[in-house]
Amino acid sequence: MSLFKLAWQNFTQHAKRYGALVLSLSFTVFVYFNFENLQYSETLAGLSPDNLDKVKMLLDIVKVVLVCFMVSFIWYASNVFLKSQKKEIGIYVFLGLTTSRIGLLYAIENTLVGLVSIGLGVAVGSLFSYLFAMIFVQVSQLGVAVEFSLSGRAVFETAFLFFLIYGLLTGKGVWDIQRSSVRELMSASRQYEKIEGGRRFLLAKALVGCVTLGIGYAFAIKNGGWDVLANAMIATVCVILGTYWLFGGFLPLVLQTLQKNKRFLYARRRVLWINDLVFRMKQNYRSYAMVCILLICAVTALGCGFTLNNRIDAMRQYSMQYDYQILSTQGDQKAHFDSLLANVEESSAIPVAQYDEKLFIPYSSVAGFQITKPGPDECVHLSKGMILSLYTDPANESTTLNGKNLTCVEDVRRAVVGFMQDKMEVPIYVIDDTVFDENFPSGERLYLYNYKLKNQDVDYAETLQDDPATTGLYIADKAETSYLWLNTMFTLCVFLFLVFLVAACSILFIKQYNDSFEDVEAYAILQKIGIDKTVLKRSIAKECSLQFGMDFVIMSLSSLFSLTALSNVAGDPMEVVFFVSNAIILVFIVLCDLLCIRFVQQNVLS
Repeated sequence: MSLFKLAWQNFTQHAKRYGALVLSLSFTVFVYFNFENLQYSETLAGLSPDNLDKVKMLLDIVKVVLVCFMVSFIWYASNVFLKSQKKEIGIYVFLGLTTSRIGLLYAIENTLVGLVSIGLGVAVGSLFSYLFAMIFVQVSQLGVAVEFSLSGRAVFETAFLFFLIYGLLTGKGVWDIQRSSVRELMSASRQYEKIEGGRRFLLAKALVGCVTLGIGYAFAIKNGGWDVLANAMIATVCVILGTYWLFGGFLPLVLQTLQKNKRFLYARRRVLWINDLVFRMKQNYRSYAMVCILLICAVTALGCGFTLNNRIDAMRQYSMQYDYQILSTQGDQKAHFDSLLANVEESSAIPVAQYDEKLFIPYSSVAGFQITKPGPDECVHLSKGMILSLYTDPANESTTLNGKNLTCVEDVRRAVVGFMQDKMEVPIYVIDDTVFDENFPSGERLYLYNYKLKNQDVDYAETLQDDPATTGLYIADKAETSYLWLNTMFTLCVFLFLVFLVAACSILFIKQYNDSFEDVEAYAILQKIGIDKTVLKRSIAKECSLQFGMDFVIMSLSSLFSLTALSNVAGDPMEVVFFVSNAIILVFIVLCDLLCIRFVQQNVLS
């Protein structure tokens, strides 16, 4: 029998086991292909050149993230299935095949898996490309017509990238097989993976993990001033390492302690699933850590999406807060401007003064915007429209006025004085009325008259521009599209949330489902010696649920701090995002857990 026929026979005979691998690899191809096809298709051609360039730039950034995801996901899935194949490969050695021919057989078999995966992923991606593009355009509110189109370049680049990654990992597998002895190959799938080290070592590792996580949480919520990016990097590294060490120390310590407690172990048949978890502990805790980190990334991505959506709406509000904003040197012209405009919904007059390339406003003129009232030695900074802030401490915006230090007590990140707040190159501060009057006499002030109209169809631009009391005039542009590309950021973050969530649950599902093939004989023996099938089903359910549940608990705690850090940077509350994201993840995890339990039970008990 030729190697190709043998590889094809193995592939068809193990179709049930390979199914999970093919589906997981096809999922990565499906996701990446749809983003590639969206970028190169004609769907986005209706955008303006500026918006089109920026949307494509965002898609490139997302593709880089997806490539990193593909590498890690394919690497994990390939390693899991390579381990299950080693026993069969070891048998081939006894049959007389050399390691070079076994490596070639493995490469052919993996190539078949790759071809089916890329074909299925591109085919399903092509079928859903129109739906994907339609959802992307509708959620992003891009206002362009969606057409069904497939890009040959997208197919080529997706296939090339997938086979490049998959080929390198297949080559690594061939090299691993050639370096393994027959004994290692035969026992690879049934190696006892108890974590080495005594209770003190595991306890120390768990404590180090907890301390590292605590340091990461502290840096995540720290008001770091201009060091906020460094704090975020430190927090990210600490959370990843802390999560890994926590699962690698605390989990083995608890399970091995429970394993030694015979009273607990033998009650309610816990011996079955506790021992099974301990048996594969090395592989288990690494998988748990990876899944937990992916879920944290998913929550953070969704939080970024909602934050960006809120910030984009707030940025638009700066320019759309008022229909007309009139700048005048005269402070008694409000009644005059009122007479020129009809159907006024909202109006105000705000004194403005300049000192040392800074603008100052009295508190009484903007008190209705729920701004902290500054004291005689305090001020409030009115921020420009921004997506994220590089600092989180209001004290960084403290300033001076005529040699007097003013401590900033609040950094307002919403529209208060419209275009002036967003478009002026100089900072704007709200100060106490008495301080304002003492430093700026009437002759040194300008006055900003703001108007929001009920009927926006009437054009008053010419009337206001020709008026002698008008020094400057700003008119809101209702057809403004320069912010259109920012809408895609929210959509991309939501897609990344779903990708990370599906990937995390898929990793746990693949691992448990693949492990179940190794447990078929053990469960058959347990049934033969008289253990009831219901007891075995409950044991499988507890083992699966524990693995999903542990990741959810650790993820919830870590995501609370990651969203708190994001709230500090963006200036928006994250409580709703925390509960919504955790609720979505919980529902998804429960569904995947139930599905995993059903498949594993059918596999080992049928």
